Amino acid sequence: MMDARVRYCIDSADAAMAFVNIGSGDRRHRLLVDRVAAEELPAGQAVEQTARHFGLTIDRSNRPPVRSFDDYLLPGSFALRSRLVDPAHPDGIDDSGLLNTVEHEISRLRLVELALRPVSGDYGYEHARVIHGRIFGDVWHWAGSERVGPGTAMTRFAPDTVGFAPGDASAPMISYRYFAGPEIAEAASVQFAQLSHLSTRTDLGRRRVLDLISEYGGELNAIHPFRDGNMRTLWAYAAQLEAHMGYPIDVAGFLKTTAAHHLAMHSAYHFQATNDNGVMFRLMDSGLGE
Repeated sequence: MMDARVRYCIDSADAAMAFVNIGSGDRRHRLLVDRVAAEELPAGQAVEQTARHFGLTIDRSNRPPVRSFDDYLLPGSFALRSRLVDPAHPDGIDDSGLLNTVEHEISRLRLVELALRPVSGDYGYEHARVIHGRIFGDVWHWAGSERVGPGTAMTRFAPDTVGFAPGDASAPMISYRYFAGPEIAEAASVQFAQLSHLSTRTDLGRRRVLDLISEYGGELNAIHPFRDGNMRTLWAYAAQLEAHMGYPIDVAGFLKTTAAHHLAMHSAYHFQATNDNGVMFRLMDSGLGE
């Protein structure tokens, strides 16, 4: 029977990956995940093995800083610049499908490691940046850094969460607004400062704590402080914060296809569309995922 701590680390990583609709992976990948969780293999070695499996290496040299939104992309490509290289692509592979596959496997391994050894800090903005850096530092040279650009609101598409129920496959895709680059620093700093202060409070009951976490978390999802990996970062951050405050998440409740997973995805976009944290709060308070 698998040790409870090992099971928690694996489920925590898998739940985070479910937020980007990624399943469990193949047998080879699962073996690496299990060995990292059991501390039989350092995560760094598992990451290097993963890159080699796909014929890639990880370029850990310093790269020029990102100064504009276009700097995230390889010139003439829609692929993000990355540390994943091969002899034909020394500045980063331009196959977006392969890039996504390798990024997902590597980030899951780092999420397992993060569950084993959480970040120490005060739950402020820097705490979240360190979490992001630990999850994605093998892939993005800008990991742990605040998103640069665009100069106007960024939009992405996701299912309609106002007129349709969680997990309803018939929900049409609609646009959701994320903060423009120049708005991020102040807005994110304010929300993380409030969460940092909340982490020190011992005078609030469970319902009030969860209400505030859902409100601040909803705002941060809309701010979208990082170029990529926001949901996974905020999940890891929230799991650590709630455990710190005495309300640990039953992470297995949020694995892909569970009712709690569908509702969690729904609640994030519902807040964005309505600025109402009620759905997210009800998710936390209902016992789902606890």
